[in-house]
Amino acid sequence: MKFSSFIWLMLLFSSLSLYSQNRNLNSSTDIEALVDRFDESKASKNRNGWFHYYIPKGMADTLTVKMSCVFEGTQTHPPHIHNEDESFYIVKGPVRFHINGVEKILNEGDFIYTPSGSSHNIQRINNDTIKYLVIKRESLSDLEVPYSVGNANYTFDDCYKTNENYGQLQFNEKTLLNKDFADGFQVTINKINKNEIYSYKDSSQRQNAIYVLQGKTQIKFNGQEAIIKKDNTFYSPKGSSFTLTNIGKESLLFLSIITE
Repeated sequence: MKFSSFIWLMLLFSSLSLYSQNRNLNSSTDIEALVDRFDESKASKNRNGWFHYYIPKGMADTLTVKMSCVFEGTQTHPPHIHNEDESFYIVKGPVRFHINGVEKILNEGDFIYTPSGSSHNIQRINNDTIKYLVIKRESLSDLEVPYSVGNANYTFDDCYKTNENYGQLQFNEKTLLNKDFADGFQVTINKINKNEIYSYKDSSQRQNAIYVLQGKTQIKFNGQEAIIKKDNTFYSPKGSSFTLTNIGKESLLFLSIITE
């Protein structure tokens, strides 16, 4: 067998394994299988930096969540187009972001959505390291029909939410991506104070991924408990419910990422 054929078969079996894993994730899954406590030693290296999949392709029906860190070169790739839509949360900037011929500088804490069929890319603008969360709505098979956009004449600013120093604001939830604009794709930033509880119950077959931006939380899921903190994630499969309790000394800030 040729080496290239062997690699192709390995990738195929890996995809099938991930697909099987996804079928088995439900409300009775061991909570530790749904938690990722990231540290940089777990990252995969590439020529420009590193990346890490919190939610790899196949774990969720229509979602991947990846952290990318770039410390060499300028652009990650040229402006490109695909049917899958995605969002970016800037963890460390500044970056230059392009959508449909318009470019703007984004800073730490900024959020941007790239609709299906949009031309987009992200670039370093100086010698500083950049780091960003990539939230993509994709599945094992290629998406043949693009997702619809609530406003067909959308602009860059329709897709962009600037950092408002969330840690200083008094709120429980702020919408970064509206599901009516993004065809069911929703991202919110949430804040709860010490000992407060966030509750989620899925009644419409939606999956929810939690990414902790600040603080420390106890998760309760189907009679199980786990603790995660900054840069950790928790994935809640469709049909599941969970609670988050702020057990840290500071406010708990986290992204809630929901796809159908």
